[in-house]
Amino acid sequence: MPGPVFLGGETVTLRPIERDDIEFVQRVMNDPAVWRPALGINPTNDSLAEEFFEEVLTTEQDVHCLVCHDETPVGHVSLTESQYGPSETSRARCAELAYWIAPEHHGHGYATDANETIIEYAFLDRNLRRLSAYPGSFNEASVALLESLGFQHEGTEREAVWYRGEYYDRLCYGLLRSEWQQRE
Repeated sequence: MPGPVFLGGETVTLRPIERDDIEFVQRVMNDPAVWRPALGINPTNDSLAEEFFEEVLTTEQDVHCLVCHDETPVGHVSLTESQYGPSETSRARCAELAYWIAPEHHGHGYATDANETIIEYAFLDRNLRRLSAYPGSFNEASVALLESLGFQHEGTEREAVWYRGEYYDRLCYGLLRSEWQQRE
């Protein structure tokens, strides 16, 4: 059973990830339709899923939410200190946006709603001034989603990721609070 509602969107709620959700997170993280685009190549067993929960999903400095439709978990969305951006991201008030939706829930607009909800939270409640995202160039769905949310393509790391037997570019997308406010 998902935890209490933290943020509500139009069709989804964002909830804290609880220990009871580890099975869902582990199952989806082992789905090739999720781990391949996320560039995670190792399987996640029970021990690794528990460690991921303890060391990543429940830290105070980052925001990790379970995306739910009604009471059903459908995905994950997060704001984290960017692993690619400036080393002083907290002082610069910026974070990295990341997300996935379980493949059986694709095509319902859950990713759009979850990201719109957490972007509003990032700018209005956390007082961030910038969000970044780093999809592989092969991930056309993620690129389209980011662009629909107002993110701008800011740069390309050529042949920086390995995906399904080939090198691809890693794209850098960014959204400033001022740009987001103009869209509202």
